[in-house]
Amino acid sequence: MMRSRGFTLIEMLVAIGLMALMALVCWRGLEYLTHQRALIDEEGTELARILRAFAQIEHDVTNRLPDIAAPARATQPELPLALSVLTSSDSAQLEIYRTAAMLTKAERIVYRRAATGLVRQASGTEALVLPGVSRLRIRIQAAGFWVEPGYEQTVRPVARATAIEIAVEDGKGGLYVKVVPL
Repeated sequence: MMRSRGFTLIEMLVAIGLMALMALVCWRGLEYLTHQRALIDEEGTELARILRAFAQIEHDVTNRLPDIAAPARATQPELPLALSVLTSSDSAQLEIYRTAAMLTKAERIVYRRAATGLVRQASGTEALVLPGVSRLRIRIQAAGFWVEPGYEQTVRPVARATAIEIAVEDGKGGLYVKVVPL
């Protein structure tokens, strides 16, 4: 008697089981890749916001009034007259007097931390520059020393500042720092 060639039912069930296992592994891999891409997109968007905020601050600092045109006021002796750093227990505030393209007078700009994030106040209007900021810290670099306004320093430099460091901390514990030359 001649036996017919083909697959038995058990062989077919084993093959289908292996294909189902492979499909499950591929599905989980695809799901992982999709999740990772979403995280990377979210981090890229957040990083773009941070870079834009730092670029805006640097632009305002760069376009500050020269000392000869800045208003006379009590400020940190290291800083140019157009810049001022105010501190509180949990955050700092940066005040800049700068030239404005359309205005004939100086424009006062204040960067501060609000409940919603980092806020830029200019010409009476406030704009949220960077959402989710939990802390704003500013240090001054002068004569090789970093000076943090509002804290007593054992050594106080007598030279003019060469840079300011702006550090923002987000609610997730991330710390982002930008050093702006003066």
